[in-house]
Amino acid sequence: MDTSVKNEIISWIKLILSAFVIAFILKTYVFQIALVNQISMEPTLYEGQILIIAKINYLFDDPARGDVVVLKDELENKYLIKRAIGLPGEVIDIRNNKVYIDGSELNPDFTDVQTYDNGFVKSKVPEGRYFVMGDNRLHSRDSRSDTVGFVSRGNIVGKAVFRIWPINKIGIIK
Repeated sequence: MDTSVKNEIISWIKLILSAFVIAFILKTYVFQIALVNQISMEPTLYEGQILIIAKINYLFDDPARGDVVVLKDELENKYLIKRAIGLPGEVIDIRNNKVYIDGSELNPDFTDVQTYDNGFVKSKVPEGRYFVMGDNRLHSRDSRSDTVGFVSRGNIVGKAVFRIWPINKIGIIK
């Protein structure tokens, strides 16, 4: 094999390896695609919608109240999409079908339905953990449930920032 062919093959191998490394870095640290496969975030998100999840946001900052976050559900070994409601150190109370944070009613409350406590009792969010809820509070397994509880910061994968499917719903997620 002559030198020019070897150089061409080496060049292609370098290009392919570089593409894999860049793709790995982007998926691991920058963004990923997620499919909504639950009804717990309706009417904000519906089953079948495809989202872009920004991971890089939480490399440098913590989730804020109202962020739509993707988190690892270790019980069912899948991802959940929920809204960050309670931040570390805050006291969460659900009474009269409303959410209260440190004694003040959550406003906006990010839902069109009443919020039942589902057995949740007034609690302080531990440091390094978050209280999350679905916008469809009647059909959401979230921090009110013992199977989810307060979510560890390490289990929050990223922030849902953009909807790419369906075409007629493309846009920023609020």
